[in-house]
Amino acid sequence: MPATSPDGQRRVAIVAGGGSGIGQACAVRLARRGFHVVLVGRTQARLEAAAEQITAAGGSAAVFSADVRDWNRVAELQQLVAGQGLDLLINSAGGQFAARAAEITENGWRAVVETNLNGSFFLCRHLLPALRSRRGSIVMVVANFWQRGCPGMAHSAAARAGVVNLTRTLAVEWARDGIRVNAVSPGVIDTPALRRYPKHAQAAAAVPLGRMGSADEVADAILFMGLSPYITGEVLTVDGGLQLVS
Repeated sequence: MPATSPDGQRRVAIVAGGGSGIGQACAVRLARRGFHVVLVGRTQARLEAAAEQITAAGGSAAVFSADVRDWNRVAELQQLVAGQGLDLLINSAGGQFAARAAEITENGWRAVVETNLNGSFFLCRHLLPALRSRRGSIVMVVANFWQRGCPGMAHSAAARAGVVNLTRTLAVEWARDGIRVNAVSPGVIDTPALRRYPKHAQAAAAVPLGRMGSADEVADAILFMGLSPYITGEVLTVDGGLQLVS
């Protein structure tokens, strides 16, 4: 049976970064629960492949190609759900590259901060009317760099720390509209993005549980935060205990 909102309509979720990794895992799980899922990302081919996987399994999915740094393009996303409202926004769009602070250029800094911080705000701000109409929920995905000094990731860590504060601020400001805003903070997770880093196996060795996490395990945490009706303004760390020892 499809998941329905209190007004009897099918529930709708938007997943930014839905073409791969954690975002795709979330989209697949939501579709299995009966949500209509809108996949957002920069690479049309990845989005279409993920949507095909969902529809082949009997789910409902659409794609929307966009760079979350583009204020005007993200504004068009609101038009896509304006007539039906939005129950859940998952923002797993993000990106970074390893570099010492003294080596980061202006363009490098802007690219990372604008994707992770500006993109998070643009999505929330433009989708506010649709979320308000369904008393929806937001979950930010913030890589675990923000919790401590992180040499080699100053740009990403600063942006993620900003997203955490944005999460808590919006949770307070939008509570009267019935909108909950939370974050999930993954550690060393086995995704295509992480595999590009040559030292990812070394990072996994430091995890107390002795392994990397999976995208599906993080997706479970995201859906828990997104669908729990009395949790807001919280950050759930999913890192196998890495924060306890690093």
